Amino acid sequence: MAGAALGAPANDQIRVERRGDLLDLSWSDAEERLQGTVHPLHPKAGEPFTLSLHVGNFEGPEFDGPITLAFHPAGGPAQVTRTLTRQGVNWHTELIPDAPGEWELEVRYRNTRLKVLNARLTVVDPPLPRGLAWGLIILAAGTALTLGVRGALRRIRGQEPPAPTT
Repeated sequence: MAGAALGAPANDQIRVERRGDLLDLSWSDAEERLQGTVHPLHPKAGEPFTLSLHVGNFEGPEFDGPITLAFHPAGGPAQVTRTLTRQGVNWHTELIPDAPGEWELEVRYRNTRLKVLNARLTVVDPPLPRGLAWGLIILAAGTALTLGVRGALRRIRGQEPPAPTT
């Protein structure tokens, strides 16, 4: 029984699941639920990603108050703290992690009482810069073309009849 309790997620833990090309965030208690998305699926160091959140009540008036976010490397001090106001139905923001690794997202809001919820996101290294990637592709294509022409010329020279000897 104790092992099952240790494996259960904490009451303040936001569930993070892959759904298509984005991360789906979800949490609920007896009073409210929080739903959200992170796009793109794999946030990259140094590149912005979009966070959208929605707080819904099971009973009572609709929540439209502010949400406060803290975003920082796991175990480190908060690097970014923002207070978001509702834009339409949801709360939206862009965040830019500065290094790869595990990051913590803390979501705070007050409706019936103060809620402090946490999620862990993995930030990956950015891919090669686009210019460098194209340069490597062009270099590889040029090398393949050069080696192909060189091999063809060797075969053509090897098929010529030997010069007559006198």
